[in-house]
Amino acid sequence: MTDTEAGADPTLASWDPGLQNERTRLAWVRTAVALCSLSLVATGVTVRHGMGGVELAAFSFGALCGTALLVRVGARFRRLQRALHLGHPLNFMTDALLAWWGVLAVVAGAAIFVLSL
Repeated sequence: MTDTEAGADPTLASWDPGLQNERTRLAWVRTAVALCSLSLVATGVTVRHGMGGVELAAFSFGALCGTALLVRVGARFRRLQRALHLGHPLNFMTDALLAWWGVLAVVAGAAIFVLSL
């Protein structure tokens, strides 16, 4: 006999009371902080070497994506917590796209920086 058949709340049938969502939130915070920090350091190095243009724009865009991710982490955690409790589908495509765009911008900026030395 399952919990649902025994009269338990069906909205909590798929809910795992573990700390998975909290660990995921911390992973997103680490990702956002690393992306923002790396981008800001790379921006500083680019400015100190007298380079600009594409590298500076790429690193600045990476920092912007990292900052946006960091700002969105709290709201994302609350949305996911509510979706998990209610059994709704999870959607985090916006955050994943921000992370990918930011990482790609930093990698592109680093490649251009290295090739122009």
